Amino acid sequence: MSRNPVLIAALAAALGACTTLPASNARPLPVAPAPITFNGHVSGQATDYVFMLVPDANPATPGLALKAGEVIRLKMPEAFKRNDQAPLKPDADANLVLTKGWPQAAVKLAGQYRIGYDAKAHAMTVTATTDVAAAGANAPGIKVIHLRGRTFLNPFPGDYPVAVEQVGADGKVMATWSGSIKVLEDAPKARLAPTNFHLPPGTNADYQTVVPGQVMPHPLGLLLWGEAGSALNQVGIAPRDLKRFPKFTGGLLVQDTNGDKVLDAATDKVVGGIIGAAPEGAKGQSATSPRGANGKPVLSGEVLRSAAFPPAAGGGKPNPGLLPVEFRAGDKPGLYRPTFELIDGNSFQFTLEAKAG
Repeated sequence: MSRNPVLIAALAAALGACTTLPASNARPLPVAPAPITFNGHVSGQATDYVFMLVPDANPATPGLALKAGEVIRLKMPEAFKRNDQAPLKPDADANLVLTKGWPQAAVKLAGQYRIGYDAKAHAMTVTATTDVAAAGANAPGIKVIHLRGRTFLNPFPGDYPVAVEQVGADGKVMATWSGSIKVLEDAPKARLAPTNFHLPPGTNADYQTVVPGQVMPHPLGLLLWGEAGSALNQVGIAPRDLKRFPKFTGGLLVQDTNGDKVLDAATDKVVGGIIGAAPEGAKGQSATSPRGANGKPVLSGEVLRSAAFPPAAGGGKPNPGLLPVEFRAGDKPGLYRPTFELIDGNSFQFTLEAKAG
């Protein structure tokens, strides 16, 4: 997020002129590329970002609740043009969806809220049609706004101030957030993002807990992209090679280039690696590729999207670029935080915990 004091001051003044809250009360609004597309943050492409109202993804951290009639307003920068070819669907999550803070975990739209667009304010709106609690099926509450569906088009490269308001049914502003949207000039050479497509909708592979020495109940999942946004398939996890790749202490991400299903960093292509982080003195922790019925590693692009997703959405079919990861906790209780990184790309860190029984 931009730390430019001039931008922040200008945004604060603008918010103060149209709200009942002091501008200094604006909460930070981290903004990131959405985890399901490769180029949603690139100039000239369809806008696909997530706006983090509650940036802590831990399910133990509460999110927001809405009372009936309350509105969340995502005030987009004018440079982001509304795409008239993408119709607004008030009762569907095609344009925008609220999530619980992890991929494929929507706060159900049907019967709870409606989507709108205020052309004069250039703002997307979410209006609660009933009380949207932060408990029960909605737990832990609203944490993220995902703007998608080709609803807007990205402008020239740069950083653009953005704001969110939570407005009461009486029209009074209850809370504000401010942040910055970064638009890149070109797509990255490689990108990864966490995913739960291999698990039933709403299930989270991050923040799992086991007793020391045991394998996490759910495989971790990552979507991998290579050049020009192509799915990076046939990638699995090979042992570390600290002489060649000292940074990757937890193993290597290797693409099986000869099709023999044997991941060899000396002959196959190393596309990334894992940076391990564990409780002091812990031993035995590992991130590995799960094994199929034939005893061979299950590589990216081979794992099925959960059949709980509709067939039209790819349910039950191999998911391009989806890398499954089996993680075993070490022998010490505490947090294990493996970071997965692509060469010439980005990284993502999972948080997993071992608790003594």
